Amino acid sequence: MMYTRKATGFVVLVLLVSLALALLVPVALAQSMSFNVRDEKVDLYINHDGTVQIIYDMTLVADPGSAHIDYVDVGMPNSSYSLSDIQASVVGVPLTDISASPYVKPGVAVGLGSQTIQPGQTGTLRLEATVRDLLYQDSKDPEYASIEFAPNWFDSKFVHGVTRLEVNLHFPTGVTSEEPRYHDQPFTSAAFENDRPVYTWINDNASGSQKYVFGASFPKKYLAEGVVQSPPAFNLNLGAICGSPFCWFGLFGLGWAFLAVVGNRSQKRRKMDYLPPSLAVEGTGLKRGLTAVEAAVLLEAPLNKVLTMILFALVKKGLVTVESEKPLKVTAVQQVPKDTALWNYEESFLGAIKADGTLDEGQLHELVIALIGDVNKKLSAFNRKETEEYYKDIAARAWQQVEAADTPQVLGERWSDGLEWTMLDDNWDNRTRRVFQDRPVVLPGWWWGYRPWVASAGSPARPSAPMPSPGGGGIPVTLPTLPGADFANTVVRGVENAANTVVGSIEGFTGKIVQKTNPPPKPSTSTSSRSSSGGHSCACACACAGCACACAGGGR
Repeated sequence: MMYTRKATGFVVLVLLVSLALALLVPVALAQSMSFNVRDEKVDLYINHDGTVQIIYDMTLVADPGSAHIDYVDVGMPNSSYSLSDIQASVVGVPLTDISASPYVKPGVAVGLGSQTIQPGQTGTLRLEATVRDLLYQDSKDPEYASIEFAPNWFDSKFVHGVTRLEVNLHFPTGVTSEEPRYHDQPFTSAAFENDRPVYTWINDNASGSQKYVFGASFPKKYLAEGVVQSPPAFNLNLGAICGSPFCWFGLFGLGWAFLAVVGNRSQKRRKMDYLPPSLAVEGTGLKRGLTAVEAAVLLEAPLNKVLTMILFALVKKGLVTVESEKPLKVTAVQQVPKDTALWNYEESFLGAIKADGTLDEGQLHELVIALIGDVNKKLSAFNRKETEEYYKDIAARAWQQVEAADTPQVLGERWSDGLEWTMLDDNWDNRTRRVFQDRPVVLPGWWWGYRPWVASAGSPARPSAPMPSPGGGGIPVTLPTLPGADFANTVVRGVENAANTVVGSIEGFTGKIVQKTNPPPKPSTSTSSRSSSGGHSCACACACAGCACACAGGGR
């Protein structure tokens, strides 16, 4: 009997130890998981109906000796998606095990199944989801919508190393390249793909366990009615919530914080308003005689557009040749011909060209400040609204002249003559494409001063003889005739490239100008240094106005 009891006790002990080991093994495996997110690419497509299609491509590298990766949890901006609509795959192999994540709320868990990433191996997960309720009223401009997004990140206990992070924000069809505004984080590059402007942010040294927020705003007229949301209102029963003095002290502090935020937003609304207050004082009558560049300042066009207009005016005069677009490098003539008239801002632009062909932003600052001062002085006794309407009408008539041209030669000449005036149109790029879509046009000879490398590279549209050097001389040429669509794409891309590269950051450049020409009053309390053109601060809870934060996810 004694032997039997001992044997029974031994068996029980073995069973208990086995059970304990069985329970501890999953924990040990989870704790031993270690991987690197080599690449994370996110494409967000904003659609007319207010939905946003999110496409992730994440390349995960499991460390040798770590646990395998059989599930990946991906945070979602909110809960407005449908699990049945989410698609996932690895190297083209569809994955069907898609469920609500037990770790990330809101979020999805994707089972890799046969595509489980084994220790030492690499796998790229693609996940596609469509989410609603991500577009909010821009806090700076009532005509704009705002979106902010934080790509998925992982728990630092599991992920390590450097990640190449790429975020591509595709604006709705119809938005022009000049209309979007980025928020705090300047975009790395901008492009125009499939009739959509695209902002791209790239960070080659990102961390897979860190949150990065990217945002932009754009005109809400390109969205369906009612899809842009207002900031959520608070509906609190303070009496029921606050039962102690400490709570009231907290609410008092929140009240001061709220006032600080309101003050900060008031400052942001005027951040891009570079005209001084004196120009807003209404006189009588309208002011005639402004140049197109001065009219652009009056209309408060983006300053990179103003500088681009000056650049093209100098190229048209044969005084500047653009040697490269990205980065922008130009060459100026050694001496301006005596019979060439220059405006003060054109002379200043020539003076801002450095020996290496780049532009001195400090001198461009002085140029713009002086230009704004000149415009302010010229309009001091005139009615601003009447004057604005007058120059908008000039821009409209410039387009009418172009549209009425009846031959390719005349079409090219009228477009060339009125280029700066037509650029006052906010929808210049789309209108250019529409006007020239089905009409052949003779490319103006000066255009090769903007793209001389195209003329010498065997382009089918190149001139049939060498172009004259800037400032005169050279050999007469027979100018090429281009199909309208090719012509439109050529000039629109040229203008877009110039506008995107003439200064490093248009928001930073304009901010420095505003400090001189229209400085804000000093705040009575400290405010946030955030310089977003729209939206609100984002928390991981994702229930915030003006943003769409994807919360943290993690492999398991």
